[in-house]
Amino acid sequence: MAFYEHIRAYREQLEITQMEAAKSLGIDHSVLSKYERGDLAIPIDLLMKFVEVYAIPQDLFFNMLKDIPFKSKNPGLEARESRTRYIESFQEEYVSQVIHLKEYRDFTMQVVSTSTDDKERKRFITNNMKKD
Repeated sequence: MAFYEHIRAYREQLEITQMEAAKSLGIDHSVLSKYERGDLAIPIDLLMKFVEVYAIPQDLFFNMLKDIPFKSKNPGLEARESRTRYIESFQEEYVSQVIHLKEYRDFTMQVVSTSTDDKERKRFITNNMKKD
């Protein structure tokens, strides 16, 4: 498996959309798509940004670069741990910048109180993000 396939699979494991990943990486989503398909070589300076944004452990990242399969005793647990690391880094980077805003807290409370169903919450968010 080529590095670009590893990086795409890892993003998908984290349940991050290409749009979200591209914004976090500071690139256009169409460029990320080309990286993930192997149509464009990933610049060396962007490699460490992937590690940072996706919160990839160093040993796993080196295995990805060397195309060494990652042997996991508990892949489900490791996927959850990876997702947790990503969410924590996302919160530090983005949520910490807006949590002090009353409007952010009000909106978050509205989303959470809308329903316990993620589909309903997504629909609420989508409807409230539409621009006039």
